Amino acid sequence: MFTKTPVASSQVRVFIVSILVFASMISAGLAQQSANSLHSSGKHVAAAKLNFSSKSYTDGTNPQTVVVADFNKDGKLDFANVDYSGGNAGFVSVFLGNGDGTFKPKVDYAVGNGPDGLAVADVDGDGNLDLVVANDTGSSVSVLLGNGDGTFKPHKDYPAGSFPHWIAVGDFNGDGKPDLVETNEGDNTIGVFLNNGDGTFKAMKTFPVSQYPYSVSVGDFNDDGNIDLAVTGYQDSVVSILLGNGDGTFKSHVDYQTGTSPAIVATADINQDGKLDLVTVNYSNGTTGTASVLLGKGDGTFQTHIDSTVGLGPDGLAIGDFNGDGIPDLAVANLIGNSMSILLGKGDGTFQPHVDFPTAKFPLGMGAGGFSHRGSGSDDLAVTNDLATAVRVFLNEAATDISLKSSPNPSKKGEAVVFTASVKGALKGKTAPTGKVTFKDGSKKLGTVNLVNGSAKFTTNKLAVGTHKIAAGYSGDANFNPGQSPVLRQKVNP
Repeated sequence: MFTKTPVASSQVRVFIVSILVFASMISAGLAQQSANSLHSSGKHVAAAKLNFSSKSYTDGTNPQTVVVADFNKDGKLDFANVDYSGGNAGFVSVFLGNGDGTFKPKVDYAVGNGPDGLAVADVDGDGNLDLVVANDTGSSVSVLLGNGDGTFKPHKDYPAGSFPHWIAVGDFNGDGKPDLVETNEGDNTIGVFLNNGDGTFKAMKTFPVSQYPYSVSVGDFNDDGNIDLAVTGYQDSVVSILLGNGDGTFKSHVDYQTGTSPAIVATADINQDGKLDLVTVNYSNGTTGTASVLLGKGDGTFQTHIDSTVGLGPDGLAIGDFNGDGIPDLAVANLIGNSMSILLGKGDGTFQPHVDFPTAKFPLGMGAGGFSHRGSGSDDLAVTNDLATAVRVFLNEAATDISLKSSPNPSKKGEAVVFTASVKGALKGKTAPTGKVTFKDGSKKLGTVNLVNGSAKFTTNKLAVGTHKIAAGYSGDANFNPGQSPVLRQKVNP
């Protein structure tokens, strides 16, 4: 198996059995907070057990990092991953989703040599999602502008540092344009590329960090409106915090201890206190690994790490909601253990003991999202396998597909509006869900009704003039997790 162990820039790159791969979405914390604010206020009934079914899809050689997004704007989640290709000319493989948990065959797009890191954003401001890639052996960053239909233009490359491994996106100079940051594990720096505003980028500026920076995540850690950085220092077992100045530059790094050999760092509000926290997965030399949580204080500093045990040699991480309770959970790819660990969150920054599921050999990159259903909660997973040419999709057996409609829409003030929620098992062959549905207008509870034959209706004539954000929260039952519909906008005219 290929693993990238950093060495000095004057030395030869060495491949050994080791690790590294995927980081979770920058927006996980904000997305989770949004889901929590709209979730049903009633008590939830946990599903009988956490379980997944899986299917493999043919991929490129040495697939690595995964990102999840809707590339063709059809309302169905897709995913993409980079193929390291043994350090030679690599590719991005794009899998377009059918909305039922299945995917179309991959389409490949050429990038630089040995692509490792992958991120997604609209870097040119045209409303279409683009892809950015860190090319490890190519010492470059590739930018692929999206066409909005799930296809991408040929890559444009920018010189980077020594062995760029990970890449992330944020507005570092406050101009409203997404900028890039990547980790240069060969020279212990990060490289920042400021956006010209049209999807092209200025030359890289570097900032020193701790030894062997593998991954980077972004967020406003001190709540000053400027984007900050968190970077794993694999050799020193630390995460380096670089507070942003708001002009594209950063203060000197301050290091916080983690578990042994942190590979991936992700940003989210793990304890739901409104302050961003950090999660690292720690490879631990291929033995029993850990996930470290560093709770944020809101001023750019962090508490001492709290560790949870996972499997052997963890090297991939995704943050999601796998049981539908609105609390962030962790999914960890155990590279040496050939498994993934699911750790359900308690909401206070700690987790229940890990539950493991077998994967293909050498699982690496992870991406979470609702591939099989509409609405929040009960996330599915896409997992790459480093020494294989396949990616495996794990579908959440307790997921429900929840839709919401209203009639009439728009309506008039004082007119009765009927909201109808439909709830069914996301996967085929499932029994009909039972339980209750709570209708909410923003954070205001409108009413709760029983689910009958997969349907629940609520009628009201008390909506004020304006646009209302209505959501339906399903309570869950012994077979299905709680979940929430996408938000429906109800317009009420005078």
